[in-house]
Amino acid sequence: MGRSVICEAYLEEYLKSLAKRQGTSVGLLIGQPSSHGKDYVVHLNKIKDDCGADQGKNGLLDVDSKQVSQHALIETRVLPGGFYVLGIFVINPKSVFEDPVLVGKVKTILVDIQHTFASNGLLHGNCDELDGGDKLVFFYSSSSNVFGCKSISPKSDGLKPCDWKFQDRATSWHVMSTFYETDDVFALRKKGSEQYETEDNLTECVEVVKKQLEQSVVFFDGEPADGKELVESVLKAKKDDPFVVHIYAPSSSTTDITSCKLETFTGTMKFDGVISSKCFVHPKTTFAEAESFIKADIVRSLMSRIQIHCDSLVQAEDSIPDTIMLNELPRRIYFPIRAKSNQILFSEYLFREEGKATAIPQIQETLDLSFTPKELNAAVEIVAEVKEEERHDAKECGSADGAGGKKRKEVERPSTVLLGAVGAIAVLIVAIVVFLLTK
Repeated sequence: MGRSVICEAYLEEYLKSLAKRQGTSVGLLIGQPSSHGKDYVVHLNKIKDDCGADQGKNGLLDVDSKQVSQHALIETRVLPGGFYVLGIFVINPKSVFEDPVLVGKVKTILVDIQHTFASNGLLHGNCDELDGGDKLVFFYSSSSNVFGCKSISPKSDGLKPCDWKFQDRATSWHVMSTFYETDDVFALRKKGSEQYETEDNLTECVEVVKKQLEQSVVFFDGEPADGKELVESVLKAKKDDPFVVHIYAPSSSTTDITSCKLETFTGTMKFDGVISSKCFVHPKTTFAEAESFIKADIVRSLMSRIQIHCDSLVQAEDSIPDTIMLNELPRRIYFPIRAKSNQILFSEYLFREEGKATAIPQIQETLDLSFTPKELNAAVEIVAEVKEEERHDAKECGSADGAGGKKRKEVERPSTVLLGAVGAIAVLIVAIVVFLLTK
């Protein structure tokens, strides 16, 4: 028996509108897979090429698979933990399953998507533990509105049957909310040049956070849950209240001191902040799956911020690197994928100087969704407060004179305090002597 896929009914209207406007179109299927139940598709959107035209407009064989895989990567950044690119949809007059050439093209697209996700592992784009590596291909006829779905394994030939249904409000979704705080110091590393590799160093921080999360214990509403238990088992008592999640990391005091080692490095990075997380699960999800979704969401969100941040950096080759450099990652904002019909929220990321209006065209380009700024929730994460000691620049700290000046300041400061203390003691002694003489 093949996979069973339930798709939100309103999405069929989106497919029909695309089929009327053009004969061929390619897009992504977004949803939550399951290793033992039904897969749920909650969103789908067409993909445009670099010129703004819809991918596949001139025929499926003209689709640039590299652009599709890059769009899948960008789109994964906005998804909450537990949601993935499940595959692609193809709108075409002729069935893609009846033409070996078209099947080969579809497989090429899926292989490129899989390879792109594999090279960006911290984004958790692949979900082989849930779908076995098989990706969905949904065909929708632009001439007759007939549709069909099959799954393809990029590692093997052949198509597997799937049962696809459009269903209104296919399931209920329940939110699991938490905040995760990180406050660590890491060694800065270089790769044979004067300049530190910002993305490499930040990525190493996320690797450590991922390992910490793997060893952490997750409490749901203040207590641990049996991993095999389904979420639906506690829904009657909760009603519509969200799950409050707490993550407890292992204490560093338990580290075996004999396993510690000394390393030489040229700088340090303080990696601190608070990450918000909102995951969405259906009643048939196990608590073990929910826990993995939450941990994946935190890692994916962190890595998304780092990639967005590093893409925005412009560093001249001959510029002098700061001795103290502040890398402020963008904050997370949330928006509904369909207002008032379900609780699922996707994310975007904004820098300090950006307002909610900045995210509108980004969401439109990535997800083919239209919003107004008031529909975006930017109040979950606040703008980070920059500490004064983090405001130093290269001119103040980087040069030899600057470094020496800073060192002198550090020496002079305790001297000033000492002189003040001596002066205060002298005044106190004089006051006591005068008091005794006058008495």
